[in-house]
Amino acid sequence: MYAMLSLDLDRLTTSDQRKIFYEHLKNEKWVKISKVTTTWRASFEASVTEAGAIQTTKNDVAMAAKKAGVTSYDAIVHIGANEPAAF
Repeated sequence: MYAMLSLDLDRLTTSDQRKIFYEHLKNEKWVKISKVTTTWRASFEASVTEAGAIQTTKNDVAMAAKKAGVTSYDAIVHIGANEPAAF
């Protein structure tokens, strides 16, 4: 199971805050998709439910925001059986 996450951080977010935010996502095994700005992917074990993957994603983003001091962001996640295709 895979997740694709797209983020919009508040325009007032500093470059240092972004760095901390992104580092936390990387530490949680998220991989930045190089072709699209602020889009990430992660893989989950087959036993993880869709609801579980969504909750884990929410937790990862919330913790990244907390660590970075980011108070405003928008996020969207899609869960699917196949890895996102970048082109």
